[in-house]
Amino acid sequence: MRKNLQIIKDTVRAMGGTIEEFLPERGCFYVNVMGKRILLEGDISITRQSFVSRQLTRCKDITHKLLVAHGLPTPQTRYFYNKSYNRLTAAKQLRSLRYPIIIKDATGSNSRGIFPFVKDVGEAMVIIAKELPNYRSMIAQTMVFGREYRILVLGERVIAALEMVPPYVRGDGSSSVRELIRKKQKTTAQRTAFDKKLSQILNDQGVALNDILPVCRVIYFKKSCLAESGETRDVTGFVHKEVGKICVAASKIVGKQLTGIDVICRDITQSPTAKSFNILEINGKPDLYMHHHPDYGKSQNVVKKVIEFMAAVAN
Repeated sequence: MRKNLQIIKDTVRAMGGTIEEFLPERGCFYVNVMGKRILLEGDISITRQSFVSRQLTRCKDITHKLLVAHGLPTPQTRYFYNKSYNRLTAAKQLRSLRYPIIIKDATGSNSRGIFPFVKDVGEAMVIIAKELPNYRSMIAQTMVFGREYRILVLGERVIAALEMVPPYVRGDGSSSVRELIRKKQKTTAQRTAFDKKLSQILNDQGVALNDILPVCRVIYFKKSCLAESGETRDVTGFVHKEVGKICVAASKIVGKQLTGIDVICRDITQSPTAKSFNILEINGKPDLYMHHHPDYGKSQNVVKKVIEFMAAVAN
């Protein structure tokens, strides 16, 4: 929220507006801009209807069920609830999925409560039995592969898009994979655990932690995660119009005017097909700062567009 907050305030001032603190402990403030006075917080949420619940985007099971009900592409998913967990029912549900799967906290964020590359029902049952008591609910989802993107939708259009580049290292011919990862993460917010899951990710690419990585060889050691040295690439001008239509439709079914939609596909420039495009999550209070400061490509002033939109519809 802090990064969003500063960019919002800087943008309002650049637009000739002013800021009034309201409840700084809650990150709440008024912006006076374009002749309007609007109460905001660092994480902006704009709904299409006044009765929309925040649960529609906060809970991954609800989001998935809505996507399926409206015929929008999303991976196979099963739901598990702490209060109603039954081992036999869970096993049956898990057997109906294609593997590998990823198991997640149904309300988690920032890569917490995530267990990827689960290879079979037995392993999945162990994880759910151990972890479900720590959460109110979890989901198990067939893993889909491709490039991951964050699509920012405002109203009826896509206003920005980023390719989320997974954490990677590039070989120098003298350092091991382990050493390269440690160097890469000297200043990151989180560090990748050197565990079985990491070994599996590396093994799928034909390397191990102690291997010396040849010069210029690139290997990925995590699914997209900015906190663990992931990077972003602006692709706003390259989003296929059909991808845009699907993302706007997804935004509408959760009742939001502003959403950050996480998708995986082969190529964002190509028309989506059933096998090559999937919506993973919908964020009702999306991070905006990342579009202002991509690691590669053009900065997108999305905060200005969001404030202009809010001012236009404000009473």
